[in-house]
Amino acid sequence: MVTVSCTSMDDVINFAIDREEKAKEFYQQCANRAKNPGIKTFFQEMADEEQRHKDLLVDLNPFKLDEVKLDQVEDLKISDFLVDVKFSDDITYQEALTMAMKKEEKAHAFYAAWKTKCMHEKTAKVFELLATEEMKHKRKIETIYDDEILTWD
Repeated sequence: MVTVSCTSMDDVINFAIDREEKAKEFYQQCANRAKNPGIKTFFQEMADEEQRHKDLLVDLNPFKLDEVKLDQVEDLKISDFLVDVKFSDDITYQEALTMAMKKEEKAHAFYAAWKTKCMHEKTAKVFELLATEEMKHKRKIETIYDDEILTWD
């Protein structure tokens, strides 16, 4: 495992790349094991999203961080009312959404906490960028959950 230091931009980026790679591998394993084709597709999309986060980090130019504009992302807080779900080969769609939502919630909290630990503005900005990306991802899953699960009779 890569350790992180807020003093080195390379350390921060490599640390974050390692975390995104592990998240991608997790979702890829879920996609490979899931029995339901639709759930396989959902987990593959999640793995692809983590790859996009990794690519963002690989392509990140530390000298242009000041130009990065961070979106404000509304948190629907649906995951606040759900409990963690463990993966099983016959996981339901609702369970898959819940598991992914909770995972993204934790990733957001992790990066947000690291942002506050970094005194250097540029390394803190990397963690803020990642926290925002994780919140976007969580928001997307919460919207799907709201539209497709919470509207069920």
